[in-house]
Amino acid sequence: MSCQKLLYSLQIFVLATVNILFAQPVTITQELEPHPYLEINEWYAHKGDLTIEEVLSNNPSIWAIEKLNIPNWEKQGIKWFKQEVEIPSNLAGYDVILYIHVDPSATVYVDGKEVFTANGYNGKGVLSLSAKAGEKHSIQVRTKNGGYNSRFYNARIVGMPVGYGKFLSTFRILPPKTGIAINNWKFKMKAGDSASQLDFDDSDWEKRTSGNGWRGEMQHAWYRTEIKLPRGIDGFKVEGRPIRLIVNTNDKGEIWVNGRFYQQFRGGDGNIILTNSASLDTSYLIAIKAINEWGTGDVRYARLITDEAYKLRKIYSDMKIKLDRLDRYCERHPKPDMSIINKVADVLEENKKVDYSTSITFVNSAIQSVEAELANQPAFLIPPYLQNLRDDGVTIMWETVYPTYGKVLYGKEGNLDNVVIEDKIPSTIHEVTLVGLKPEETYQYRVSCFNLNSIQQTFRTKKTKDSPIKFLVYGDNRSYPKIHENLVKMMAKENADLILNVGDVVTTGSNQMAWVDEYFYPLRHVSGSIPTYISIGNHEYGGYWGSRIVPPFEKYVNNPLNSTGSTEYYYSVDYVNVHFIFLDPNKAELPKGRGLAVGSQQYNWFIQDLKNAKKSSEWIMVFMHQPPYSEAWSGGPYDGEIALRKDLVPIIEANNVDIVFSGHTHDYERGLPHPPYDPKTGKGNNAVYIITGGGGSNLDNHKYYEWEQIDYPDHEADLESNETDEGEYYEYHYVVVEIDGNNLKFTARKMNGDGSDGGILDEFELKH
Repeated sequence: MSCQKLLYSLQIFVLATVNILFAQPVTITQELEPHPYLEINEWYAHKGDLTIEEVLSNNPSIWAIEKLNIPNWEKQGIKWFKQEVEIPSNLAGYDVILYIHVDPSATVYVDGKEVFTANGYNGKGVLSLSAKAGEKHSIQVRTKNGGYNSRFYNARIVGMPVGYGKFLSTFRILPPKTGIAINNWKFKMKAGDSASQLDFDDSDWEKRTSGNGWRGEMQHAWYRTEIKLPRGIDGFKVEGRPIRLIVNTNDKGEIWVNGRFYQQFRGGDGNIILTNSASLDTSYLIAIKAINEWGTGDVRYARLITDEAYKLRKIYSDMKIKLDRLDRYCERHPKPDMSIINKVADVLEENKKVDYSTSITFVNSAIQSVEAELANQPAFLIPPYLQNLRDDGVTIMWETVYPTYGKVLYGKEGNLDNVVIEDKIPSTIHEVTLVGLKPEETYQYRVSCFNLNSIQQTFRTKKTKDSPIKFLVYGDNRSYPKIHENLVKMMAKENADLILNVGDVVTTGSNQMAWVDEYFYPLRHVSGSIPTYISIGNHEYGGYWGSRIVPPFEKYVNNPLNSTGSTEYYYSVDYVNVHFIFLDPNKAELPKGRGLAVGSQQYNWFIQDLKNAKKSSEWIMVFMHQPPYSEAWSGGPYDGEIALRKDLVPIIEANNVDIVFSGHTHDYERGLPHPPYDPKTGKGNNAVYIITGGGGSNLDNHKYYEWEQIDYPDHEADLESNETDEGEYYEYHYVVVEIDGNNLKFTARKMNGDGSDGGILDEFELKH
């Protein structure tokens, strides 16, 4: 080869290498709805059980057309739903997945064949693989009520990339069994601690099973039973092996064995080693002290499990967390690479004949390998959301499925000519603060991670002091993400300046994915353009009652610390002529109930913050999850928090607080001022007391008390009954507050169960 040809070949090689090294990947945008879908809002319904053959038969006389999200109060009652769907053209060519969200559970059939069981918002299965336009399928859903009520919340079909249906097979791995239940107890309310001892006489005690609740706020009950160990538990040998006792109570619990105290627990399972070397000849006296704080008390369950099975469940739980995150990647990424993802399904198929423990180990290894391959294919688990708005800046946060790094591009009038690059190692949680912005100015921005962009969104910096303000308040959105998302879509039409949540944003705070599924992801329709703030609720503390620290809350929020003594749990915000104070009634514990302990840092901070606000703000708003006054509840009486009435209400009433917003009770309650307030008797009130707990969780249904400080609900209270009453304020809703100088307009807006606008629930005006 001549030198000229050799030089030419070398130039081609170098050019090709440079192109490979510096080629930019194709940039894609993750929309708020990454995949095409179709909602199924209208169904044929039949109350009462049927065979699947009867459901499939053509008998229109037993079916009525019904919208979704209507409660069925018949305990243990069965209700069937059915509908026929036709694959629309925009879902053709996809694996079409059926999502069914119910409470508490349902069996789902497609064309008469059982496909999956739906529990809460986790129900989904394949409707059609590589679907064709015009293809028709019939769907049948059998719901069963538990002890409260059942609801069919929503249904949708989603077009996922071909291969996703195969990936769903990995979710068929059943969890290891949970051990054997201890159900036969001797029970007595308010027994002394001597009930834990071996020689205690319980011959006159009531017989009771687990899962059988009782009333008695700030009371306790003892459960006693004597057991002998079986030869085997769930296929595991018992003799000579470590055995665990797992107990769950509402709200706190103590475990005693053979008269010896082992553990106090709260907000999760009590878990002890009953014996390190089991003997089938040994008897064990199990005594459980269940301590109830509000609502009902209970030993929900108690189980014996071998330590081998317990560790296997831990391995399964870790695998399930990884698998769920991989599933979110598929759901979020506009074009997930199913050839990589289905390596997990392939490993499961290849090892379906090996033992359970080995199979889980192989699947775990496959998931880790897939995660490594997806490192350069980010997806927004939580799209960008705004936190901690300031006069000259704002914090933008987001979460990616797997660790990566990102940047924020921003500017005015659509010109994103400024960029801030994250100054840290790759992470899943991302936080960038923009500074040097102009007050009362509109900016556009988007987030970029490798080759993935968020949609471009708009936000406003703080308005000047004499500007009008509009803010929204709601709470208790936990448990049912689709209802929350529907409410958020309504709120998106308000064009508000701030959105404030009075807590219980998740069902259980220690469930990491609940923060994504129940709160931040449904909020995406507004949170990228409107700053949001939370007054933390008791459910956020679930799993963290021992430490009173909630790591996910600290991870996901960036709250202002501009008031001396404040923390991210209790803090204040100034906007225009309004001072917002966010309290945390769960942070300290008083002798009777939760509250802000007198003399605590939060209590002292609150008093000082109020004093400062009186000097500088026209309006003062206080937010705390638990209410001082409440009239309604479900399943038993609740009247608000006595500690808050005793210790905080006098401070509120004496310091010009205009409105106190709370949640906790799942309804709408409102009390206008009834002055003058008398600190000696507790009569009267200068502040407006609002409960806005209709954000998405199961609604309460009965009025138990009458408070002078509460005007609505205005129907008669009945302390002796737990049945659903005729109150009109058990509704999904949010409230709108508009302030212009000395004038305040308040509107509570209702949402119908199907997500449509239900109109005005309540309204009033205040003037200074």
